Amino acid sequence: MGLKTLFGIQKQGFFIPYRYADSLPAAEARKPYAAIDVFMRRHEPGFSDVLQKLGMFKEEFASFGQTPPPDPRWSQDWFPRLDGAVAYAMVRELKPKRIVEVGSGHSTRFMARAIKDGALATEFTAIDPAPRARIESLPVRFIRKTLHQAPSAPFAALEKGDILFIDSSHIAMPGTDVDQLLLDVLPSLPDGVIVHIHDIFLPDDYPVCWDWRGYNEQQAVAPMFLGGGYELLFSSAYVASRMKDELDRSVIGGIQLPEGAFETSLWLRKQKITDI
Repeated sequence: MGLKTLFGIQKQGFFIPYRYADSLPAAEARKPYAAIDVFMRRHEPGFSDVLQKLGMFKEEFASFGQTPPPDPRWSQDWFPRLDGAVAYAMVRELKPKRIVEVGSGHSTRFMARAIKDGALATEFTAIDPAPRARIESLPVRFIRKTLHQAPSAPFAALEKGDILFIDSSHIAMPGTDVDQLLLDVLPSLPDGVIVHIHDIFLPDDYPVCWDWRGYNEQQAVAPMFLGGGYELLFSSAYVASRMKDELDRSVIGGIQLPEGAFETSLWLRKQKITDI
């Protein structure tokens, strides 16, 4: 992929020249972002409330994995344990009229099950050219296209209390889905829309074993909630790394986390600041 991109044969990624790259700290030496750590610490009471509410769905969680796909299961590392449980609980509690998901797979299964169990009339739209799990039989409207090829109508229909669920390329470069979502879609949403973004490790950097991927989405996401434009509702990464005792005591504490899996869901609510 790298050689094809560099030699102009076929663009399969990005090469960013930076003359001081060799002087930067190695991935394993990069420290947590101290200011974001302090900010998230102030939201621990809200995170605790979310963990407690998971107990309302103990019986449902116990049934996951007992039936074949496309029902949700815990034994996968794409959207594991805490991420799946909170996504399910959010849909059950919020009862959104609409969910628009960018990047589909195991997360789709959890939310579709929540819609079913709650007997909700939620309109569920999933945008993904190649979902990461078999989900064709779910009652979801599938748009099998990349974001820049997909229609804008699903986003324009979102209202207060609806969910925009993002698990995209994680690459914030001009023209990518992250670029379009952060600088076009999100600013156009009404206040009160719930926004989920996956693979956000804040207040930590991306893990060393992921360094080769070149993800940089969370560097663009942090100012969204630090600046007050979005209310911070929940961070799986913070809870898993800094509230582990409380997590272990919760209803999902006994659910095994697959080896090498990371819990990384970030949940936000858009605030009203200015009209665009």
